Amino acid sequence: MGFLFSGVFWGLILVLLGLAIIIRVVFNIHIPVFRIVFALVLIFLGLKVLVGGNWFRSDRNSAIFQQSRITINNEATEYNIVFGSAVIDAGTPLQEGKGDTISVNTVFGESRLTLSSSVPTLVKVNALFSGARMPDGNQISFGEYIYKNKAYSDTAAFRKIEVNVVFGSLVLSENRTN
Repeated sequence: MGFLFSGVFWGLILVLLGLAIIIRVVFNIHIPVFRIVFALVLIFLGLKVLVGGNWFRSDRNSAIFQQSRITINNEATEYNIVFGSAVIDAGTPLQEGKGDTISVNTVFGESRLTLSSSVPTLVKVNALFSGARMPDGNQISFGEYIYKNKAYSDTAAFRKIEVNVVFGSLVLSENRTN
């Protein structure tokens, strides 16, 4: 799939489009470039299905066209769910005296984000054509909502999670630990 997003592919498309315009103006012959490109992309995708190659980039921080279980670690700062579903565990402890900022993006997918009640956390949810349920009972479909767990304090280090949900769903829950 990387070929479809490469400079070579789009360079060829622009050259073909330019040639089609020249042929139309000079020889009055119409060549449907976009239909031909669309057909070639479908053929390319069909061959990928037959051969069984990897379609999309997939790593332990993403769920793209798949189901996944993701644990937030101190290495990655962005987690993506696209046309898939994921259970995301955000209960890993903070590094001593340091806060962190994490981004979780859900597009046409489903995410379940689980917080630990012992880790100070602020979650900012941005929703667009989505369903987002919070542990305090609030739900949003459009707009922004900020959720703070009981361990959160403005004066201490905390984990900030920015969640963007577009045409998807989010369920935010909190594990109670003593």
